[in-house]
Amino acid sequence: MSAQSIDPEVSRPASQPRHEVGALYDVRIPVSDGLELSANLWLPRPLPDEPDETFPAILEMIPYRKDDWRLASDMARGEWLAARGYALCRLDIRGTGSSPGIAEDEYTPRETQDGYDAVEWLAAQPWCNGNVGMWGISYGGFTSIQVAMLRPPHLKAIVPVMATDDRYTDDVHYIGGCVTVSELSQYAVSMVGMNAMPPKPEYRGAGWADEWKARLEKTPVWLFEWLRQQHDGPHWRQGSLAPDYGAIEAAIFSIGGWMDSYVDPVLRMQERCTAPRRSLIGNWVHSLPDDAYPGPNLDWLHEMVRFFDHWLKGVDNGVTDEPGLVLFRREYADPEPFPATWPGEWLGLESWPPSDAGERVFHLAAGRVPLVGGLDDEAGNDPSVERFRHRPTNGTRAALSWGAGGAPNGLARDLRPDESMIPTFTSLPLEEALDVVGFPAAILAWESSAPIATAVVRLSDVAPDGTSAQVTAGILNLTHRDSHASPTALEPGVVTSVRIQMRSTAYRFLPGHRIRLSVASSYWPVIWPSPFSAEYGLHLGGEADSRLVLPTIGGGSLPVPPFKTTTAGLRAIGSSTEEPPTWRVTDDVIAGTVTVTSSEFGEVVLPDGMSSLYTGERLEMTASDDDPAHARMHNEVIYRLRDHGSEVLIEASGTIRSTDADFHMNVGLKVTLDGAPFFERGWLETIPRRLV
Repeated sequence: MSAQSIDPEVSRPASQPRHEVGALYDVRIPVSDGLELSANLWLPRPLPDEPDETFPAILEMIPYRKDDWRLASDMARGEWLAARGYALCRLDIRGTGSSPGIAEDEYTPRETQDGYDAVEWLAAQPWCNGNVGMWGISYGGFTSIQVAMLRPPHLKAIVPVMATDDRYTDDVHYIGGCVTVSELSQYAVSMVGMNAMPPKPEYRGAGWADEWKARLEKTPVWLFEWLRQQHDGPHWRQGSLAPDYGAIEAAIFSIGGWMDSYVDPVLRMQERCTAPRRSLIGNWVHSLPDDAYPGPNLDWLHEMVRFFDHWLKGVDNGVTDEPGLVLFRREYADPEPFPATWPGEWLGLESWPPSDAGERVFHLAAGRVPLVGGLDDEAGNDPSVERFRHRPTNGTRAALSWGAGGAPNGLARDLRPDESMIPTFTSLPLEEALDVVGFPAAILAWESSAPIATAVVRLSDVAPDGTSAQVTAGILNLTHRDSHASPTALEPGVVTSVRIQMRSTAYRFLPGHRIRLSVASSYWPVIWPSPFSAEYGLHLGGEADSRLVLPTIGGGSLPVPPFKTTTAGLRAIGSSTEEPPTWRVTDDVIAGTVTVTSSEFGEVVLPDGMSSLYTGERLEMTASDDDPAHARMHNEVIYRLRDHGSEVLIEASGTIRSTDADFHMNVGLKVTLDGAPFFERGWLETIPRRLV
């Protein structure tokens, strides 16, 4: 019987809806410094014949406003889980939403301690069976990992979805030691606006406006500290599991997507953590697996409840007998920015790295035409040098951001326009399929005329018709070639061997297709350009032996569990409308610049049917090939909350301009209450560039 013909709800059952549900809003959870944070709770009611029944609790703690922006999804998920015998606690972290205090930064020690305190408070409630789990996507996944590192006695399991174990190497701030642009600007400026939103007046009492104004005056701009911390160190180790993977004792179920920027941590945690663990990776962008593109999709709530059934309810349901890692190995599909699904198949592996892991090495060789080379199975090519100039605007055919998401954050298109300006190395057509599973890497002998340079490598699948479809990519600020904590400048004219690891992937190159590696010095608008005009030399053959290393595994796969692919059936609550998003690339021939702009705006009607929240942002990013030092990004963000006859309007803006020596930042915030000015402030900051 095939897996597709098996009913997963029968063969892999999870808790079914048996309980009536109650909801409690603005529950005050005391934490150890005396504050009482605001939470919403959805509680199962004991069955009539089990009046003393108790239940596990699941905690999600994030700064994304439980009382308006996320209220509808929280309600739907809370009701669904409570009906299945779980209490869902949705906590506003301190200084956000309706929780008091100041949000000094993301993932502070105090915030993580709040999570510890909340876990233990939940476990002590009379309706709780003493077992607590945590879950969350992105920020909530981070907090799940971070709180688990403190080992609260009653935290038994966590489900981090698209989260990271290392805040420096895998988050929105830096990639390979390079400052990000598109992701940093979207998140950093939007959080200026989000953090400026008020607490819910009914929950904070008569002094809510004074409390709100104090929050506005004291909440810092998180972006400034992030840009001061350009190298790895104590700031980024706070909240990072790496390198102490043994810190977590709770069971871990990690979920990731190949098109999300947080996929590498899934494999690292699967390999290095010592707690009971399992992992799931699909094709997905930064969104939940039941509706994220590209498919195939699955009911992740079914998977999460099965996991919690075992670890929080003690159900012997076979979760621990399934493969430790299940991943989707994809195949070629014509590149498009928002594909619904990709072909391929699920693979089951007992552990990571797999016992049959190997590698396939291709050596970079010069071709008959400059910048158009080959990939050879055998070493021994004659020494040669491919020389190319620094082009800060290269990269716009790839995804808008390092991790894709909802529109306008789409995926790569056909890469050939980008590849025409940079060195490429292409294999002969493959005679048989080649499976690449793991972390590809390029080892390059690099010569730079400038002390700061960036290496960007992209692995692509070249179809028989010539279309070049990106598989994965890697980025490294070459001053970080030996250390993210203590970078060192390049010595101009000296050939240096560097290893650029790419983001992990699981991909099958089909017979008749060709493998291509492209090499560039930029990835606009994903990363900030290195500041100096430069010529680079890529040394090939001889002792230099620049090469591509592809990780492989044997052909075996453990039986893959039959996933539930129908939706969970959450109750539809509220409504939403979206304006058409934009994503444009403009080549200004006279100015010699390339500008990428994007926008997204929409409105949600809250569950009461009367209140609404309008949100949106507009982003503009400009770079120049002839003037690498001077790049610019600008973002404008709006939040407009209409609630029972009152209107709050938040307008935030942020601009970063660079020179060869500094980043110059200008952030503005304007708050209006019922049409009258309530708060306004601007911040100016200049931060030196430190080998970035």
